Amino acid sequence: MNTTRLALTFALACVLSAPAADAAKRKAAAAAKKKRPAATKQVPASDLDDAFTPPDEAASKSDAPVAPKTAPKTAPLTPASPTPPKMADVPAPVVRAAPSNAVAVFGVARQPGAADSAAKLEESLVTKLSSAGDVQFVDLATAFPPPEPQANPRGDALFDEGRAAYDNLDPDAAAVKFKAAADTYVQRPGDLRPEKLGEAYLFLGASQLLNGDVAGAKASFTSALVAEPSLRPDAGLFGQDVQRVFSDAQRELSAQPQGSLVVNSLPQGARVLVRGREVGTTPLTGAKLAPGHYPVQIVLPGYAPFSTYAEVKPSAPTELKTKLAPAPGLSALRDAAAKAGTEAAFEANGTPPEVGAIGERLNARYVVLAATFQDKKGRLHGEVQAWDLRTKNRLRGVEVDFGKRDGKNSPDGAAEQLHTFLAGSALPQNPKEEKQPLVASDSVLRKPWFWAAAAGVAAVTAGVVYVATTDRGQGFNPVNGLPGGISF
Repeated sequence: MNTTRLALTFALACVLSAPAADAAKRKAAAAAKKKRPAATKQVPASDLDDAFTPPDEAASKSDAPVAPKTAPKTAPLTPASPTPPKMADVPAPVVRAAPSNAVAVFGVARQPGAADSAAKLEESLVTKLSSAGDVQFVDLATAFPPPEPQANPRGDALFDEGRAAYDNLDPDAAAVKFKAAADTYVQRPGDLRPEKLGEAYLFLGASQLLNGDVAGAKASFTSALVAEPSLRPDAGLFGQDVQRVFSDAQRELSAQPQGSLVVNSLPQGARVLVRGREVGTTPLTGAKLAPGHYPVQIVLPGYAPFSTYAEVKPSAPTELKTKLAPAPGLSALRDAAAKAGTEAAFEANGTPPEVGAIGERLNARYVVLAATFQDKKGRLHGEVQAWDLRTKNRLRGVEVDFGKRDGKNSPDGAAEQLHTFLAGSALPQNPKEEKQPLVASDSVLRKPWFWAAAAGVAAVTAGVVYVATTDRGQGFNPVNGLPGGISF
């Protein structure tokens, strides 16, 4: 009996002591975790000059509703379903692209000799339509995002080897590795991280200074400042000699007169980045820079980026010119535009399949093709057609005479007819001569007498009535480009 009582007492003690022991273990683990040093030192927010929150994270932090800690009580959905369905059973909402009224414009050369005129006509139409301020062009940056910079593992490995030699007080080996790392970074200007290149030059200069090469160290410090102007030697890593020579290099660089960078590209409108930071768009007339070698990138959506190094000299301009090559995606669209811009396609009825493919790829409502060609005598001609893929309307018969500067058949005249089709209003040629379109209310448009009077000579676009001329027996319909009457 006593033995049984002792056994029961011992078992009860074990059961009661188990939770206490687990609690003690958890408390000890939490204390140990609290005392463990952090692997990285947290930088105060005030020191993060270039810190940013990615757009996706920013949207999730600012726009997303905060879920309550306790779910609110809800009434049953149906008598037969006393509890709401689980989240896994609820289908996710379908996200659809917003309707687009965007316009895609392509110049098409039917013969090799008309290629330059096709590019110029495309540029002329885009420029003229852009000046109106009411035409939305396709966003090529969204359709053709730029490639992400690639890592440079070879340069990073050389830099790490240099750091190991520098920390082991072997400045000769360190200088060789840091120089090789900098050269590897420079060979790939499109993937360059300016801060990494500047750091390589900084350690190179410090290694040279340990070897007694003051002039070489100053030149390396200057290269570091050109690569990353905000770079400063850390007092915890570098001694007073490095700080002094670095400050001398900084003063001498600041004292030199600046040079300028002039950049032109074909096509124009490309972004120009120096050290990874945008300084303007082409044609860039002159970005002021301290003398030195700079990584320059020229970026235009839909085109392969161009990267190089430019040497800026004191008090002198440095010019860069480049012809950007279309990226594969844009090349495919231009090939499709060339097929849809032939004479046979322009004369055929209906929408060419290539036009529909272009509109779908770019999320465009309107597709405009400006075709140029040479006649038997070598004279250049142009023809513009446009398709409204939503309403299936079509603009036809817009001829371009490159010898005319104004008038209906001039490039500006073609842009005016195109704008009427796209936006429903004429482009003003002169503020004094600007003509207001005849606006008709919905009640007037519904009157039979109005259509009897205007039959064959009126077109309706965006609620505005435009009366076409009827000389030579036929009028031009800005809705579908066909002579004479209205077609919907």
